[in-house]
This record gives sequence, structure tokens and C-alpha cells, in this order.
Amino acid sequence: MKTINALAAALGIAAAAGLSATADAQVNLAVMPASGPLSKQTMSRLLLTDVARIGNRIVAVGDRGYIVYSDSNGESWVRAESPANVPLLNAVFFTDAQNGWAVGHDAVILKSTDRGEKWTQVFSAPNDQRPLMDIVFTDANSGFAVGAYGSCYETTDGGKTWNPRKLVETPKKAAAPAAKKGKADLDVDDGGKGGDEDRHLNAVLKLGDNRLFIVGEAGILLKSDDGGKNWSKLAAPYKGSFFGAIQAQDGSVVLYGMRGKIFRSTDASLKDWRPVQNNSVASLMGSTRLPDGAVVISGLSGTVLVSRDNGQTFSPLPTGITKAYAAPLLGAPNALLLVGEAGARDVVLSAAR
Repeated sequence: MKTINALAAALGIAAAAGLSATADAQVNLAVMPASGPLSKQTMSRLLLTDVARIGNRIVAVGDRGYIVYSDSNGESWVRAESPANVPLLNAVFFTDAQNGWAVGHDAVILKSTDRGEKWTQVFSAPNDQRPLMDIVFTDANSGFAVGAYGSCYETTDGGKTWNPRKLVETPKKAAAPAAKKGKADLDVDDGGKGGDEDRHLNAVLKLGDNRLFIVGEAGILLKSDDGGKNWSKLAAPYKGSFFGAIQAQDGSVVLYGMRGKIFRSTDASLKDWRPVQNNSVASLMGSTRLPDGAVVISGLSGTVLVSRDNGQTFSPLPTGITKAYAAPLLGAPNALLLVGEAGARDVVLSAAR
């Protein structure tokens, strides 16, 4: 299942927390093998931003375009073959057991057809200077990649071509002075003129029943009920940035972002949001839903929160480390695999209070 993250928002476009790779990590990455097995020391110094599971394989992406995979629940790792000179990758998503996608800075989009072992570049737009933050496919042919400054690219041919897409059209109005131009409607291809149309789109989530949900900077929430053909802007319960969302086992949606803010909606229209109290003040970056239905959210300062009641309440999971966790995933039995500022590491789930 795709985990939704925004560590890259803090990293690449300074939207949240000012996270950066350490000097030790940079030195280590300079001598990292082009492909093949990686030592535990190397893995501990990698900056990883997202992770996905396909059967018994785990695939993670991160700094400098590195992609790694594990067939042993994170006990050992292999660097995948990928193009040289790819910048920071922010998200990874698999449409099925074979085909995967990764997106990142320079609006780069990579594809794999062999469970993440080899990757090829299918698209980039470095001159746009709009990093892509997340990607989702509704079926084998239709997908959306979203990112900084309202950017969005759409494919309808299985990723062969990607075209800029305006998610919400700005209503046509009579000519008016520029200073009085309305900013209520998102126009994701406005060219950086400011206002809502220029907000970062941090994550896109497939909810089922042909519904899609996008969250972003400054309370931006967008919803589509028809597989992305039409989009509408939603009223947000918070004006700060949201970094992700996840659908719980009961169909409710949990929304999270800056300063430990969590909201939950049981309304299919996603118009009614209720705050979820928790003791975290750290920005929350990524999430996953475990096979038993538990919802896990990770974030800065070693924060990991676990809910066993579909997001109504969350309990902290001690991790013993203060590094940022970009995304969680089920690893070995009764253990979470956490990826982030310190590579990948396991935390026992039973430690949750």
C-alpha cells in the first residue's frame, strides 16, 4: 500500500521543518555502489522519503534519486538500478505486483516493470522548477502526479505521456485590475502568481469508489468523485499545511499535518472534520494501515502514533530515536519498518501504549 509522505516538503521546498541530510550521510552516499547489496552502515545513513510493499518485497526511495529494495522485511537491502543524476525522489507507488512509479524533483517520473529492481525515466520538466511530491493511479492507464506550486501532471495512457492538468478551473470573469483578482479557486498552472493556485500539493490519495483526495499547503483540500475528471475545493478544518491522509478500515479518512494536527471525517463528502487529540506537536509526515486495521502515522522528532480504533484516538509508540520518520510500513511480524532521516529501522509494535 502506498504510504503518503511529506518529509520531502520539509526537505526540498522548505515547506515545513528544515530537515536536511547530514554531512556524514553525504560523504557515505558519494561512494555508494551503483547497484547491488548495501551494508547496514550505508542504509543507516541514507535519507529515505517513502516506502511501499509489494508482496514480500519492500521498495524505498530517497535522496539523490536512490532506490533500494528488500526481500527480507528490511534485514538486508539492495540498491536498484536507476538512471544517473536523478534528484531527490519523494514518493513511490505500485499499480500492481510488477509495475511501480517514483516521482521527485525536476518533476521527474520513473517507472519499473520488474518489482522495483530496474527503473527508467519516462518524464521530467527541470525548467519548471516544481518538484513532484506524490503519485497515484486509479487504474492501469490513468494516473496523477502532484507537487510544488500547484503542479499536476496527468496520464491516460499508462504513463507513456504526462500532460499538465488544471485541477480546478478559475471562473472566467470580466477584466479587472490585477490587484483585485480573486484567489478562491485553485488553478494549479497559474505560473506562480501567488494565492491558492500556487500552494504545494503534498499528497494524493485513492479512496475507492472512484474517489481521489489531494491535501496540501495552507489548508488546501481537493476532492474528485469521478476518478479525477472533475475536482472541487473543500473547506479545511485548519489553515496550516497538511502532509497526508489515510483511509481507515471503516471508511473514515484521517488527515494530518503540521504541529501534530490530526483530523478525522466519517462524512463521504469530506466536509465535516473533527479534531483528534494527541500529545504530539511535531509535524506528521507519513502513514500506513496495517493488516489488522491499525492506523500508523509517523513524523519529525521520532514521532510514531498508532490508532486501533479507526483514527478516533492515537497512542505514541516509543522509538528511542529523535530522527524524522518519513513513512511507516509493516516489516517483520509485530514490527514497523520506519524510513526517514536515519535510513530504515524496525520498531516493535507491542511497545505502543
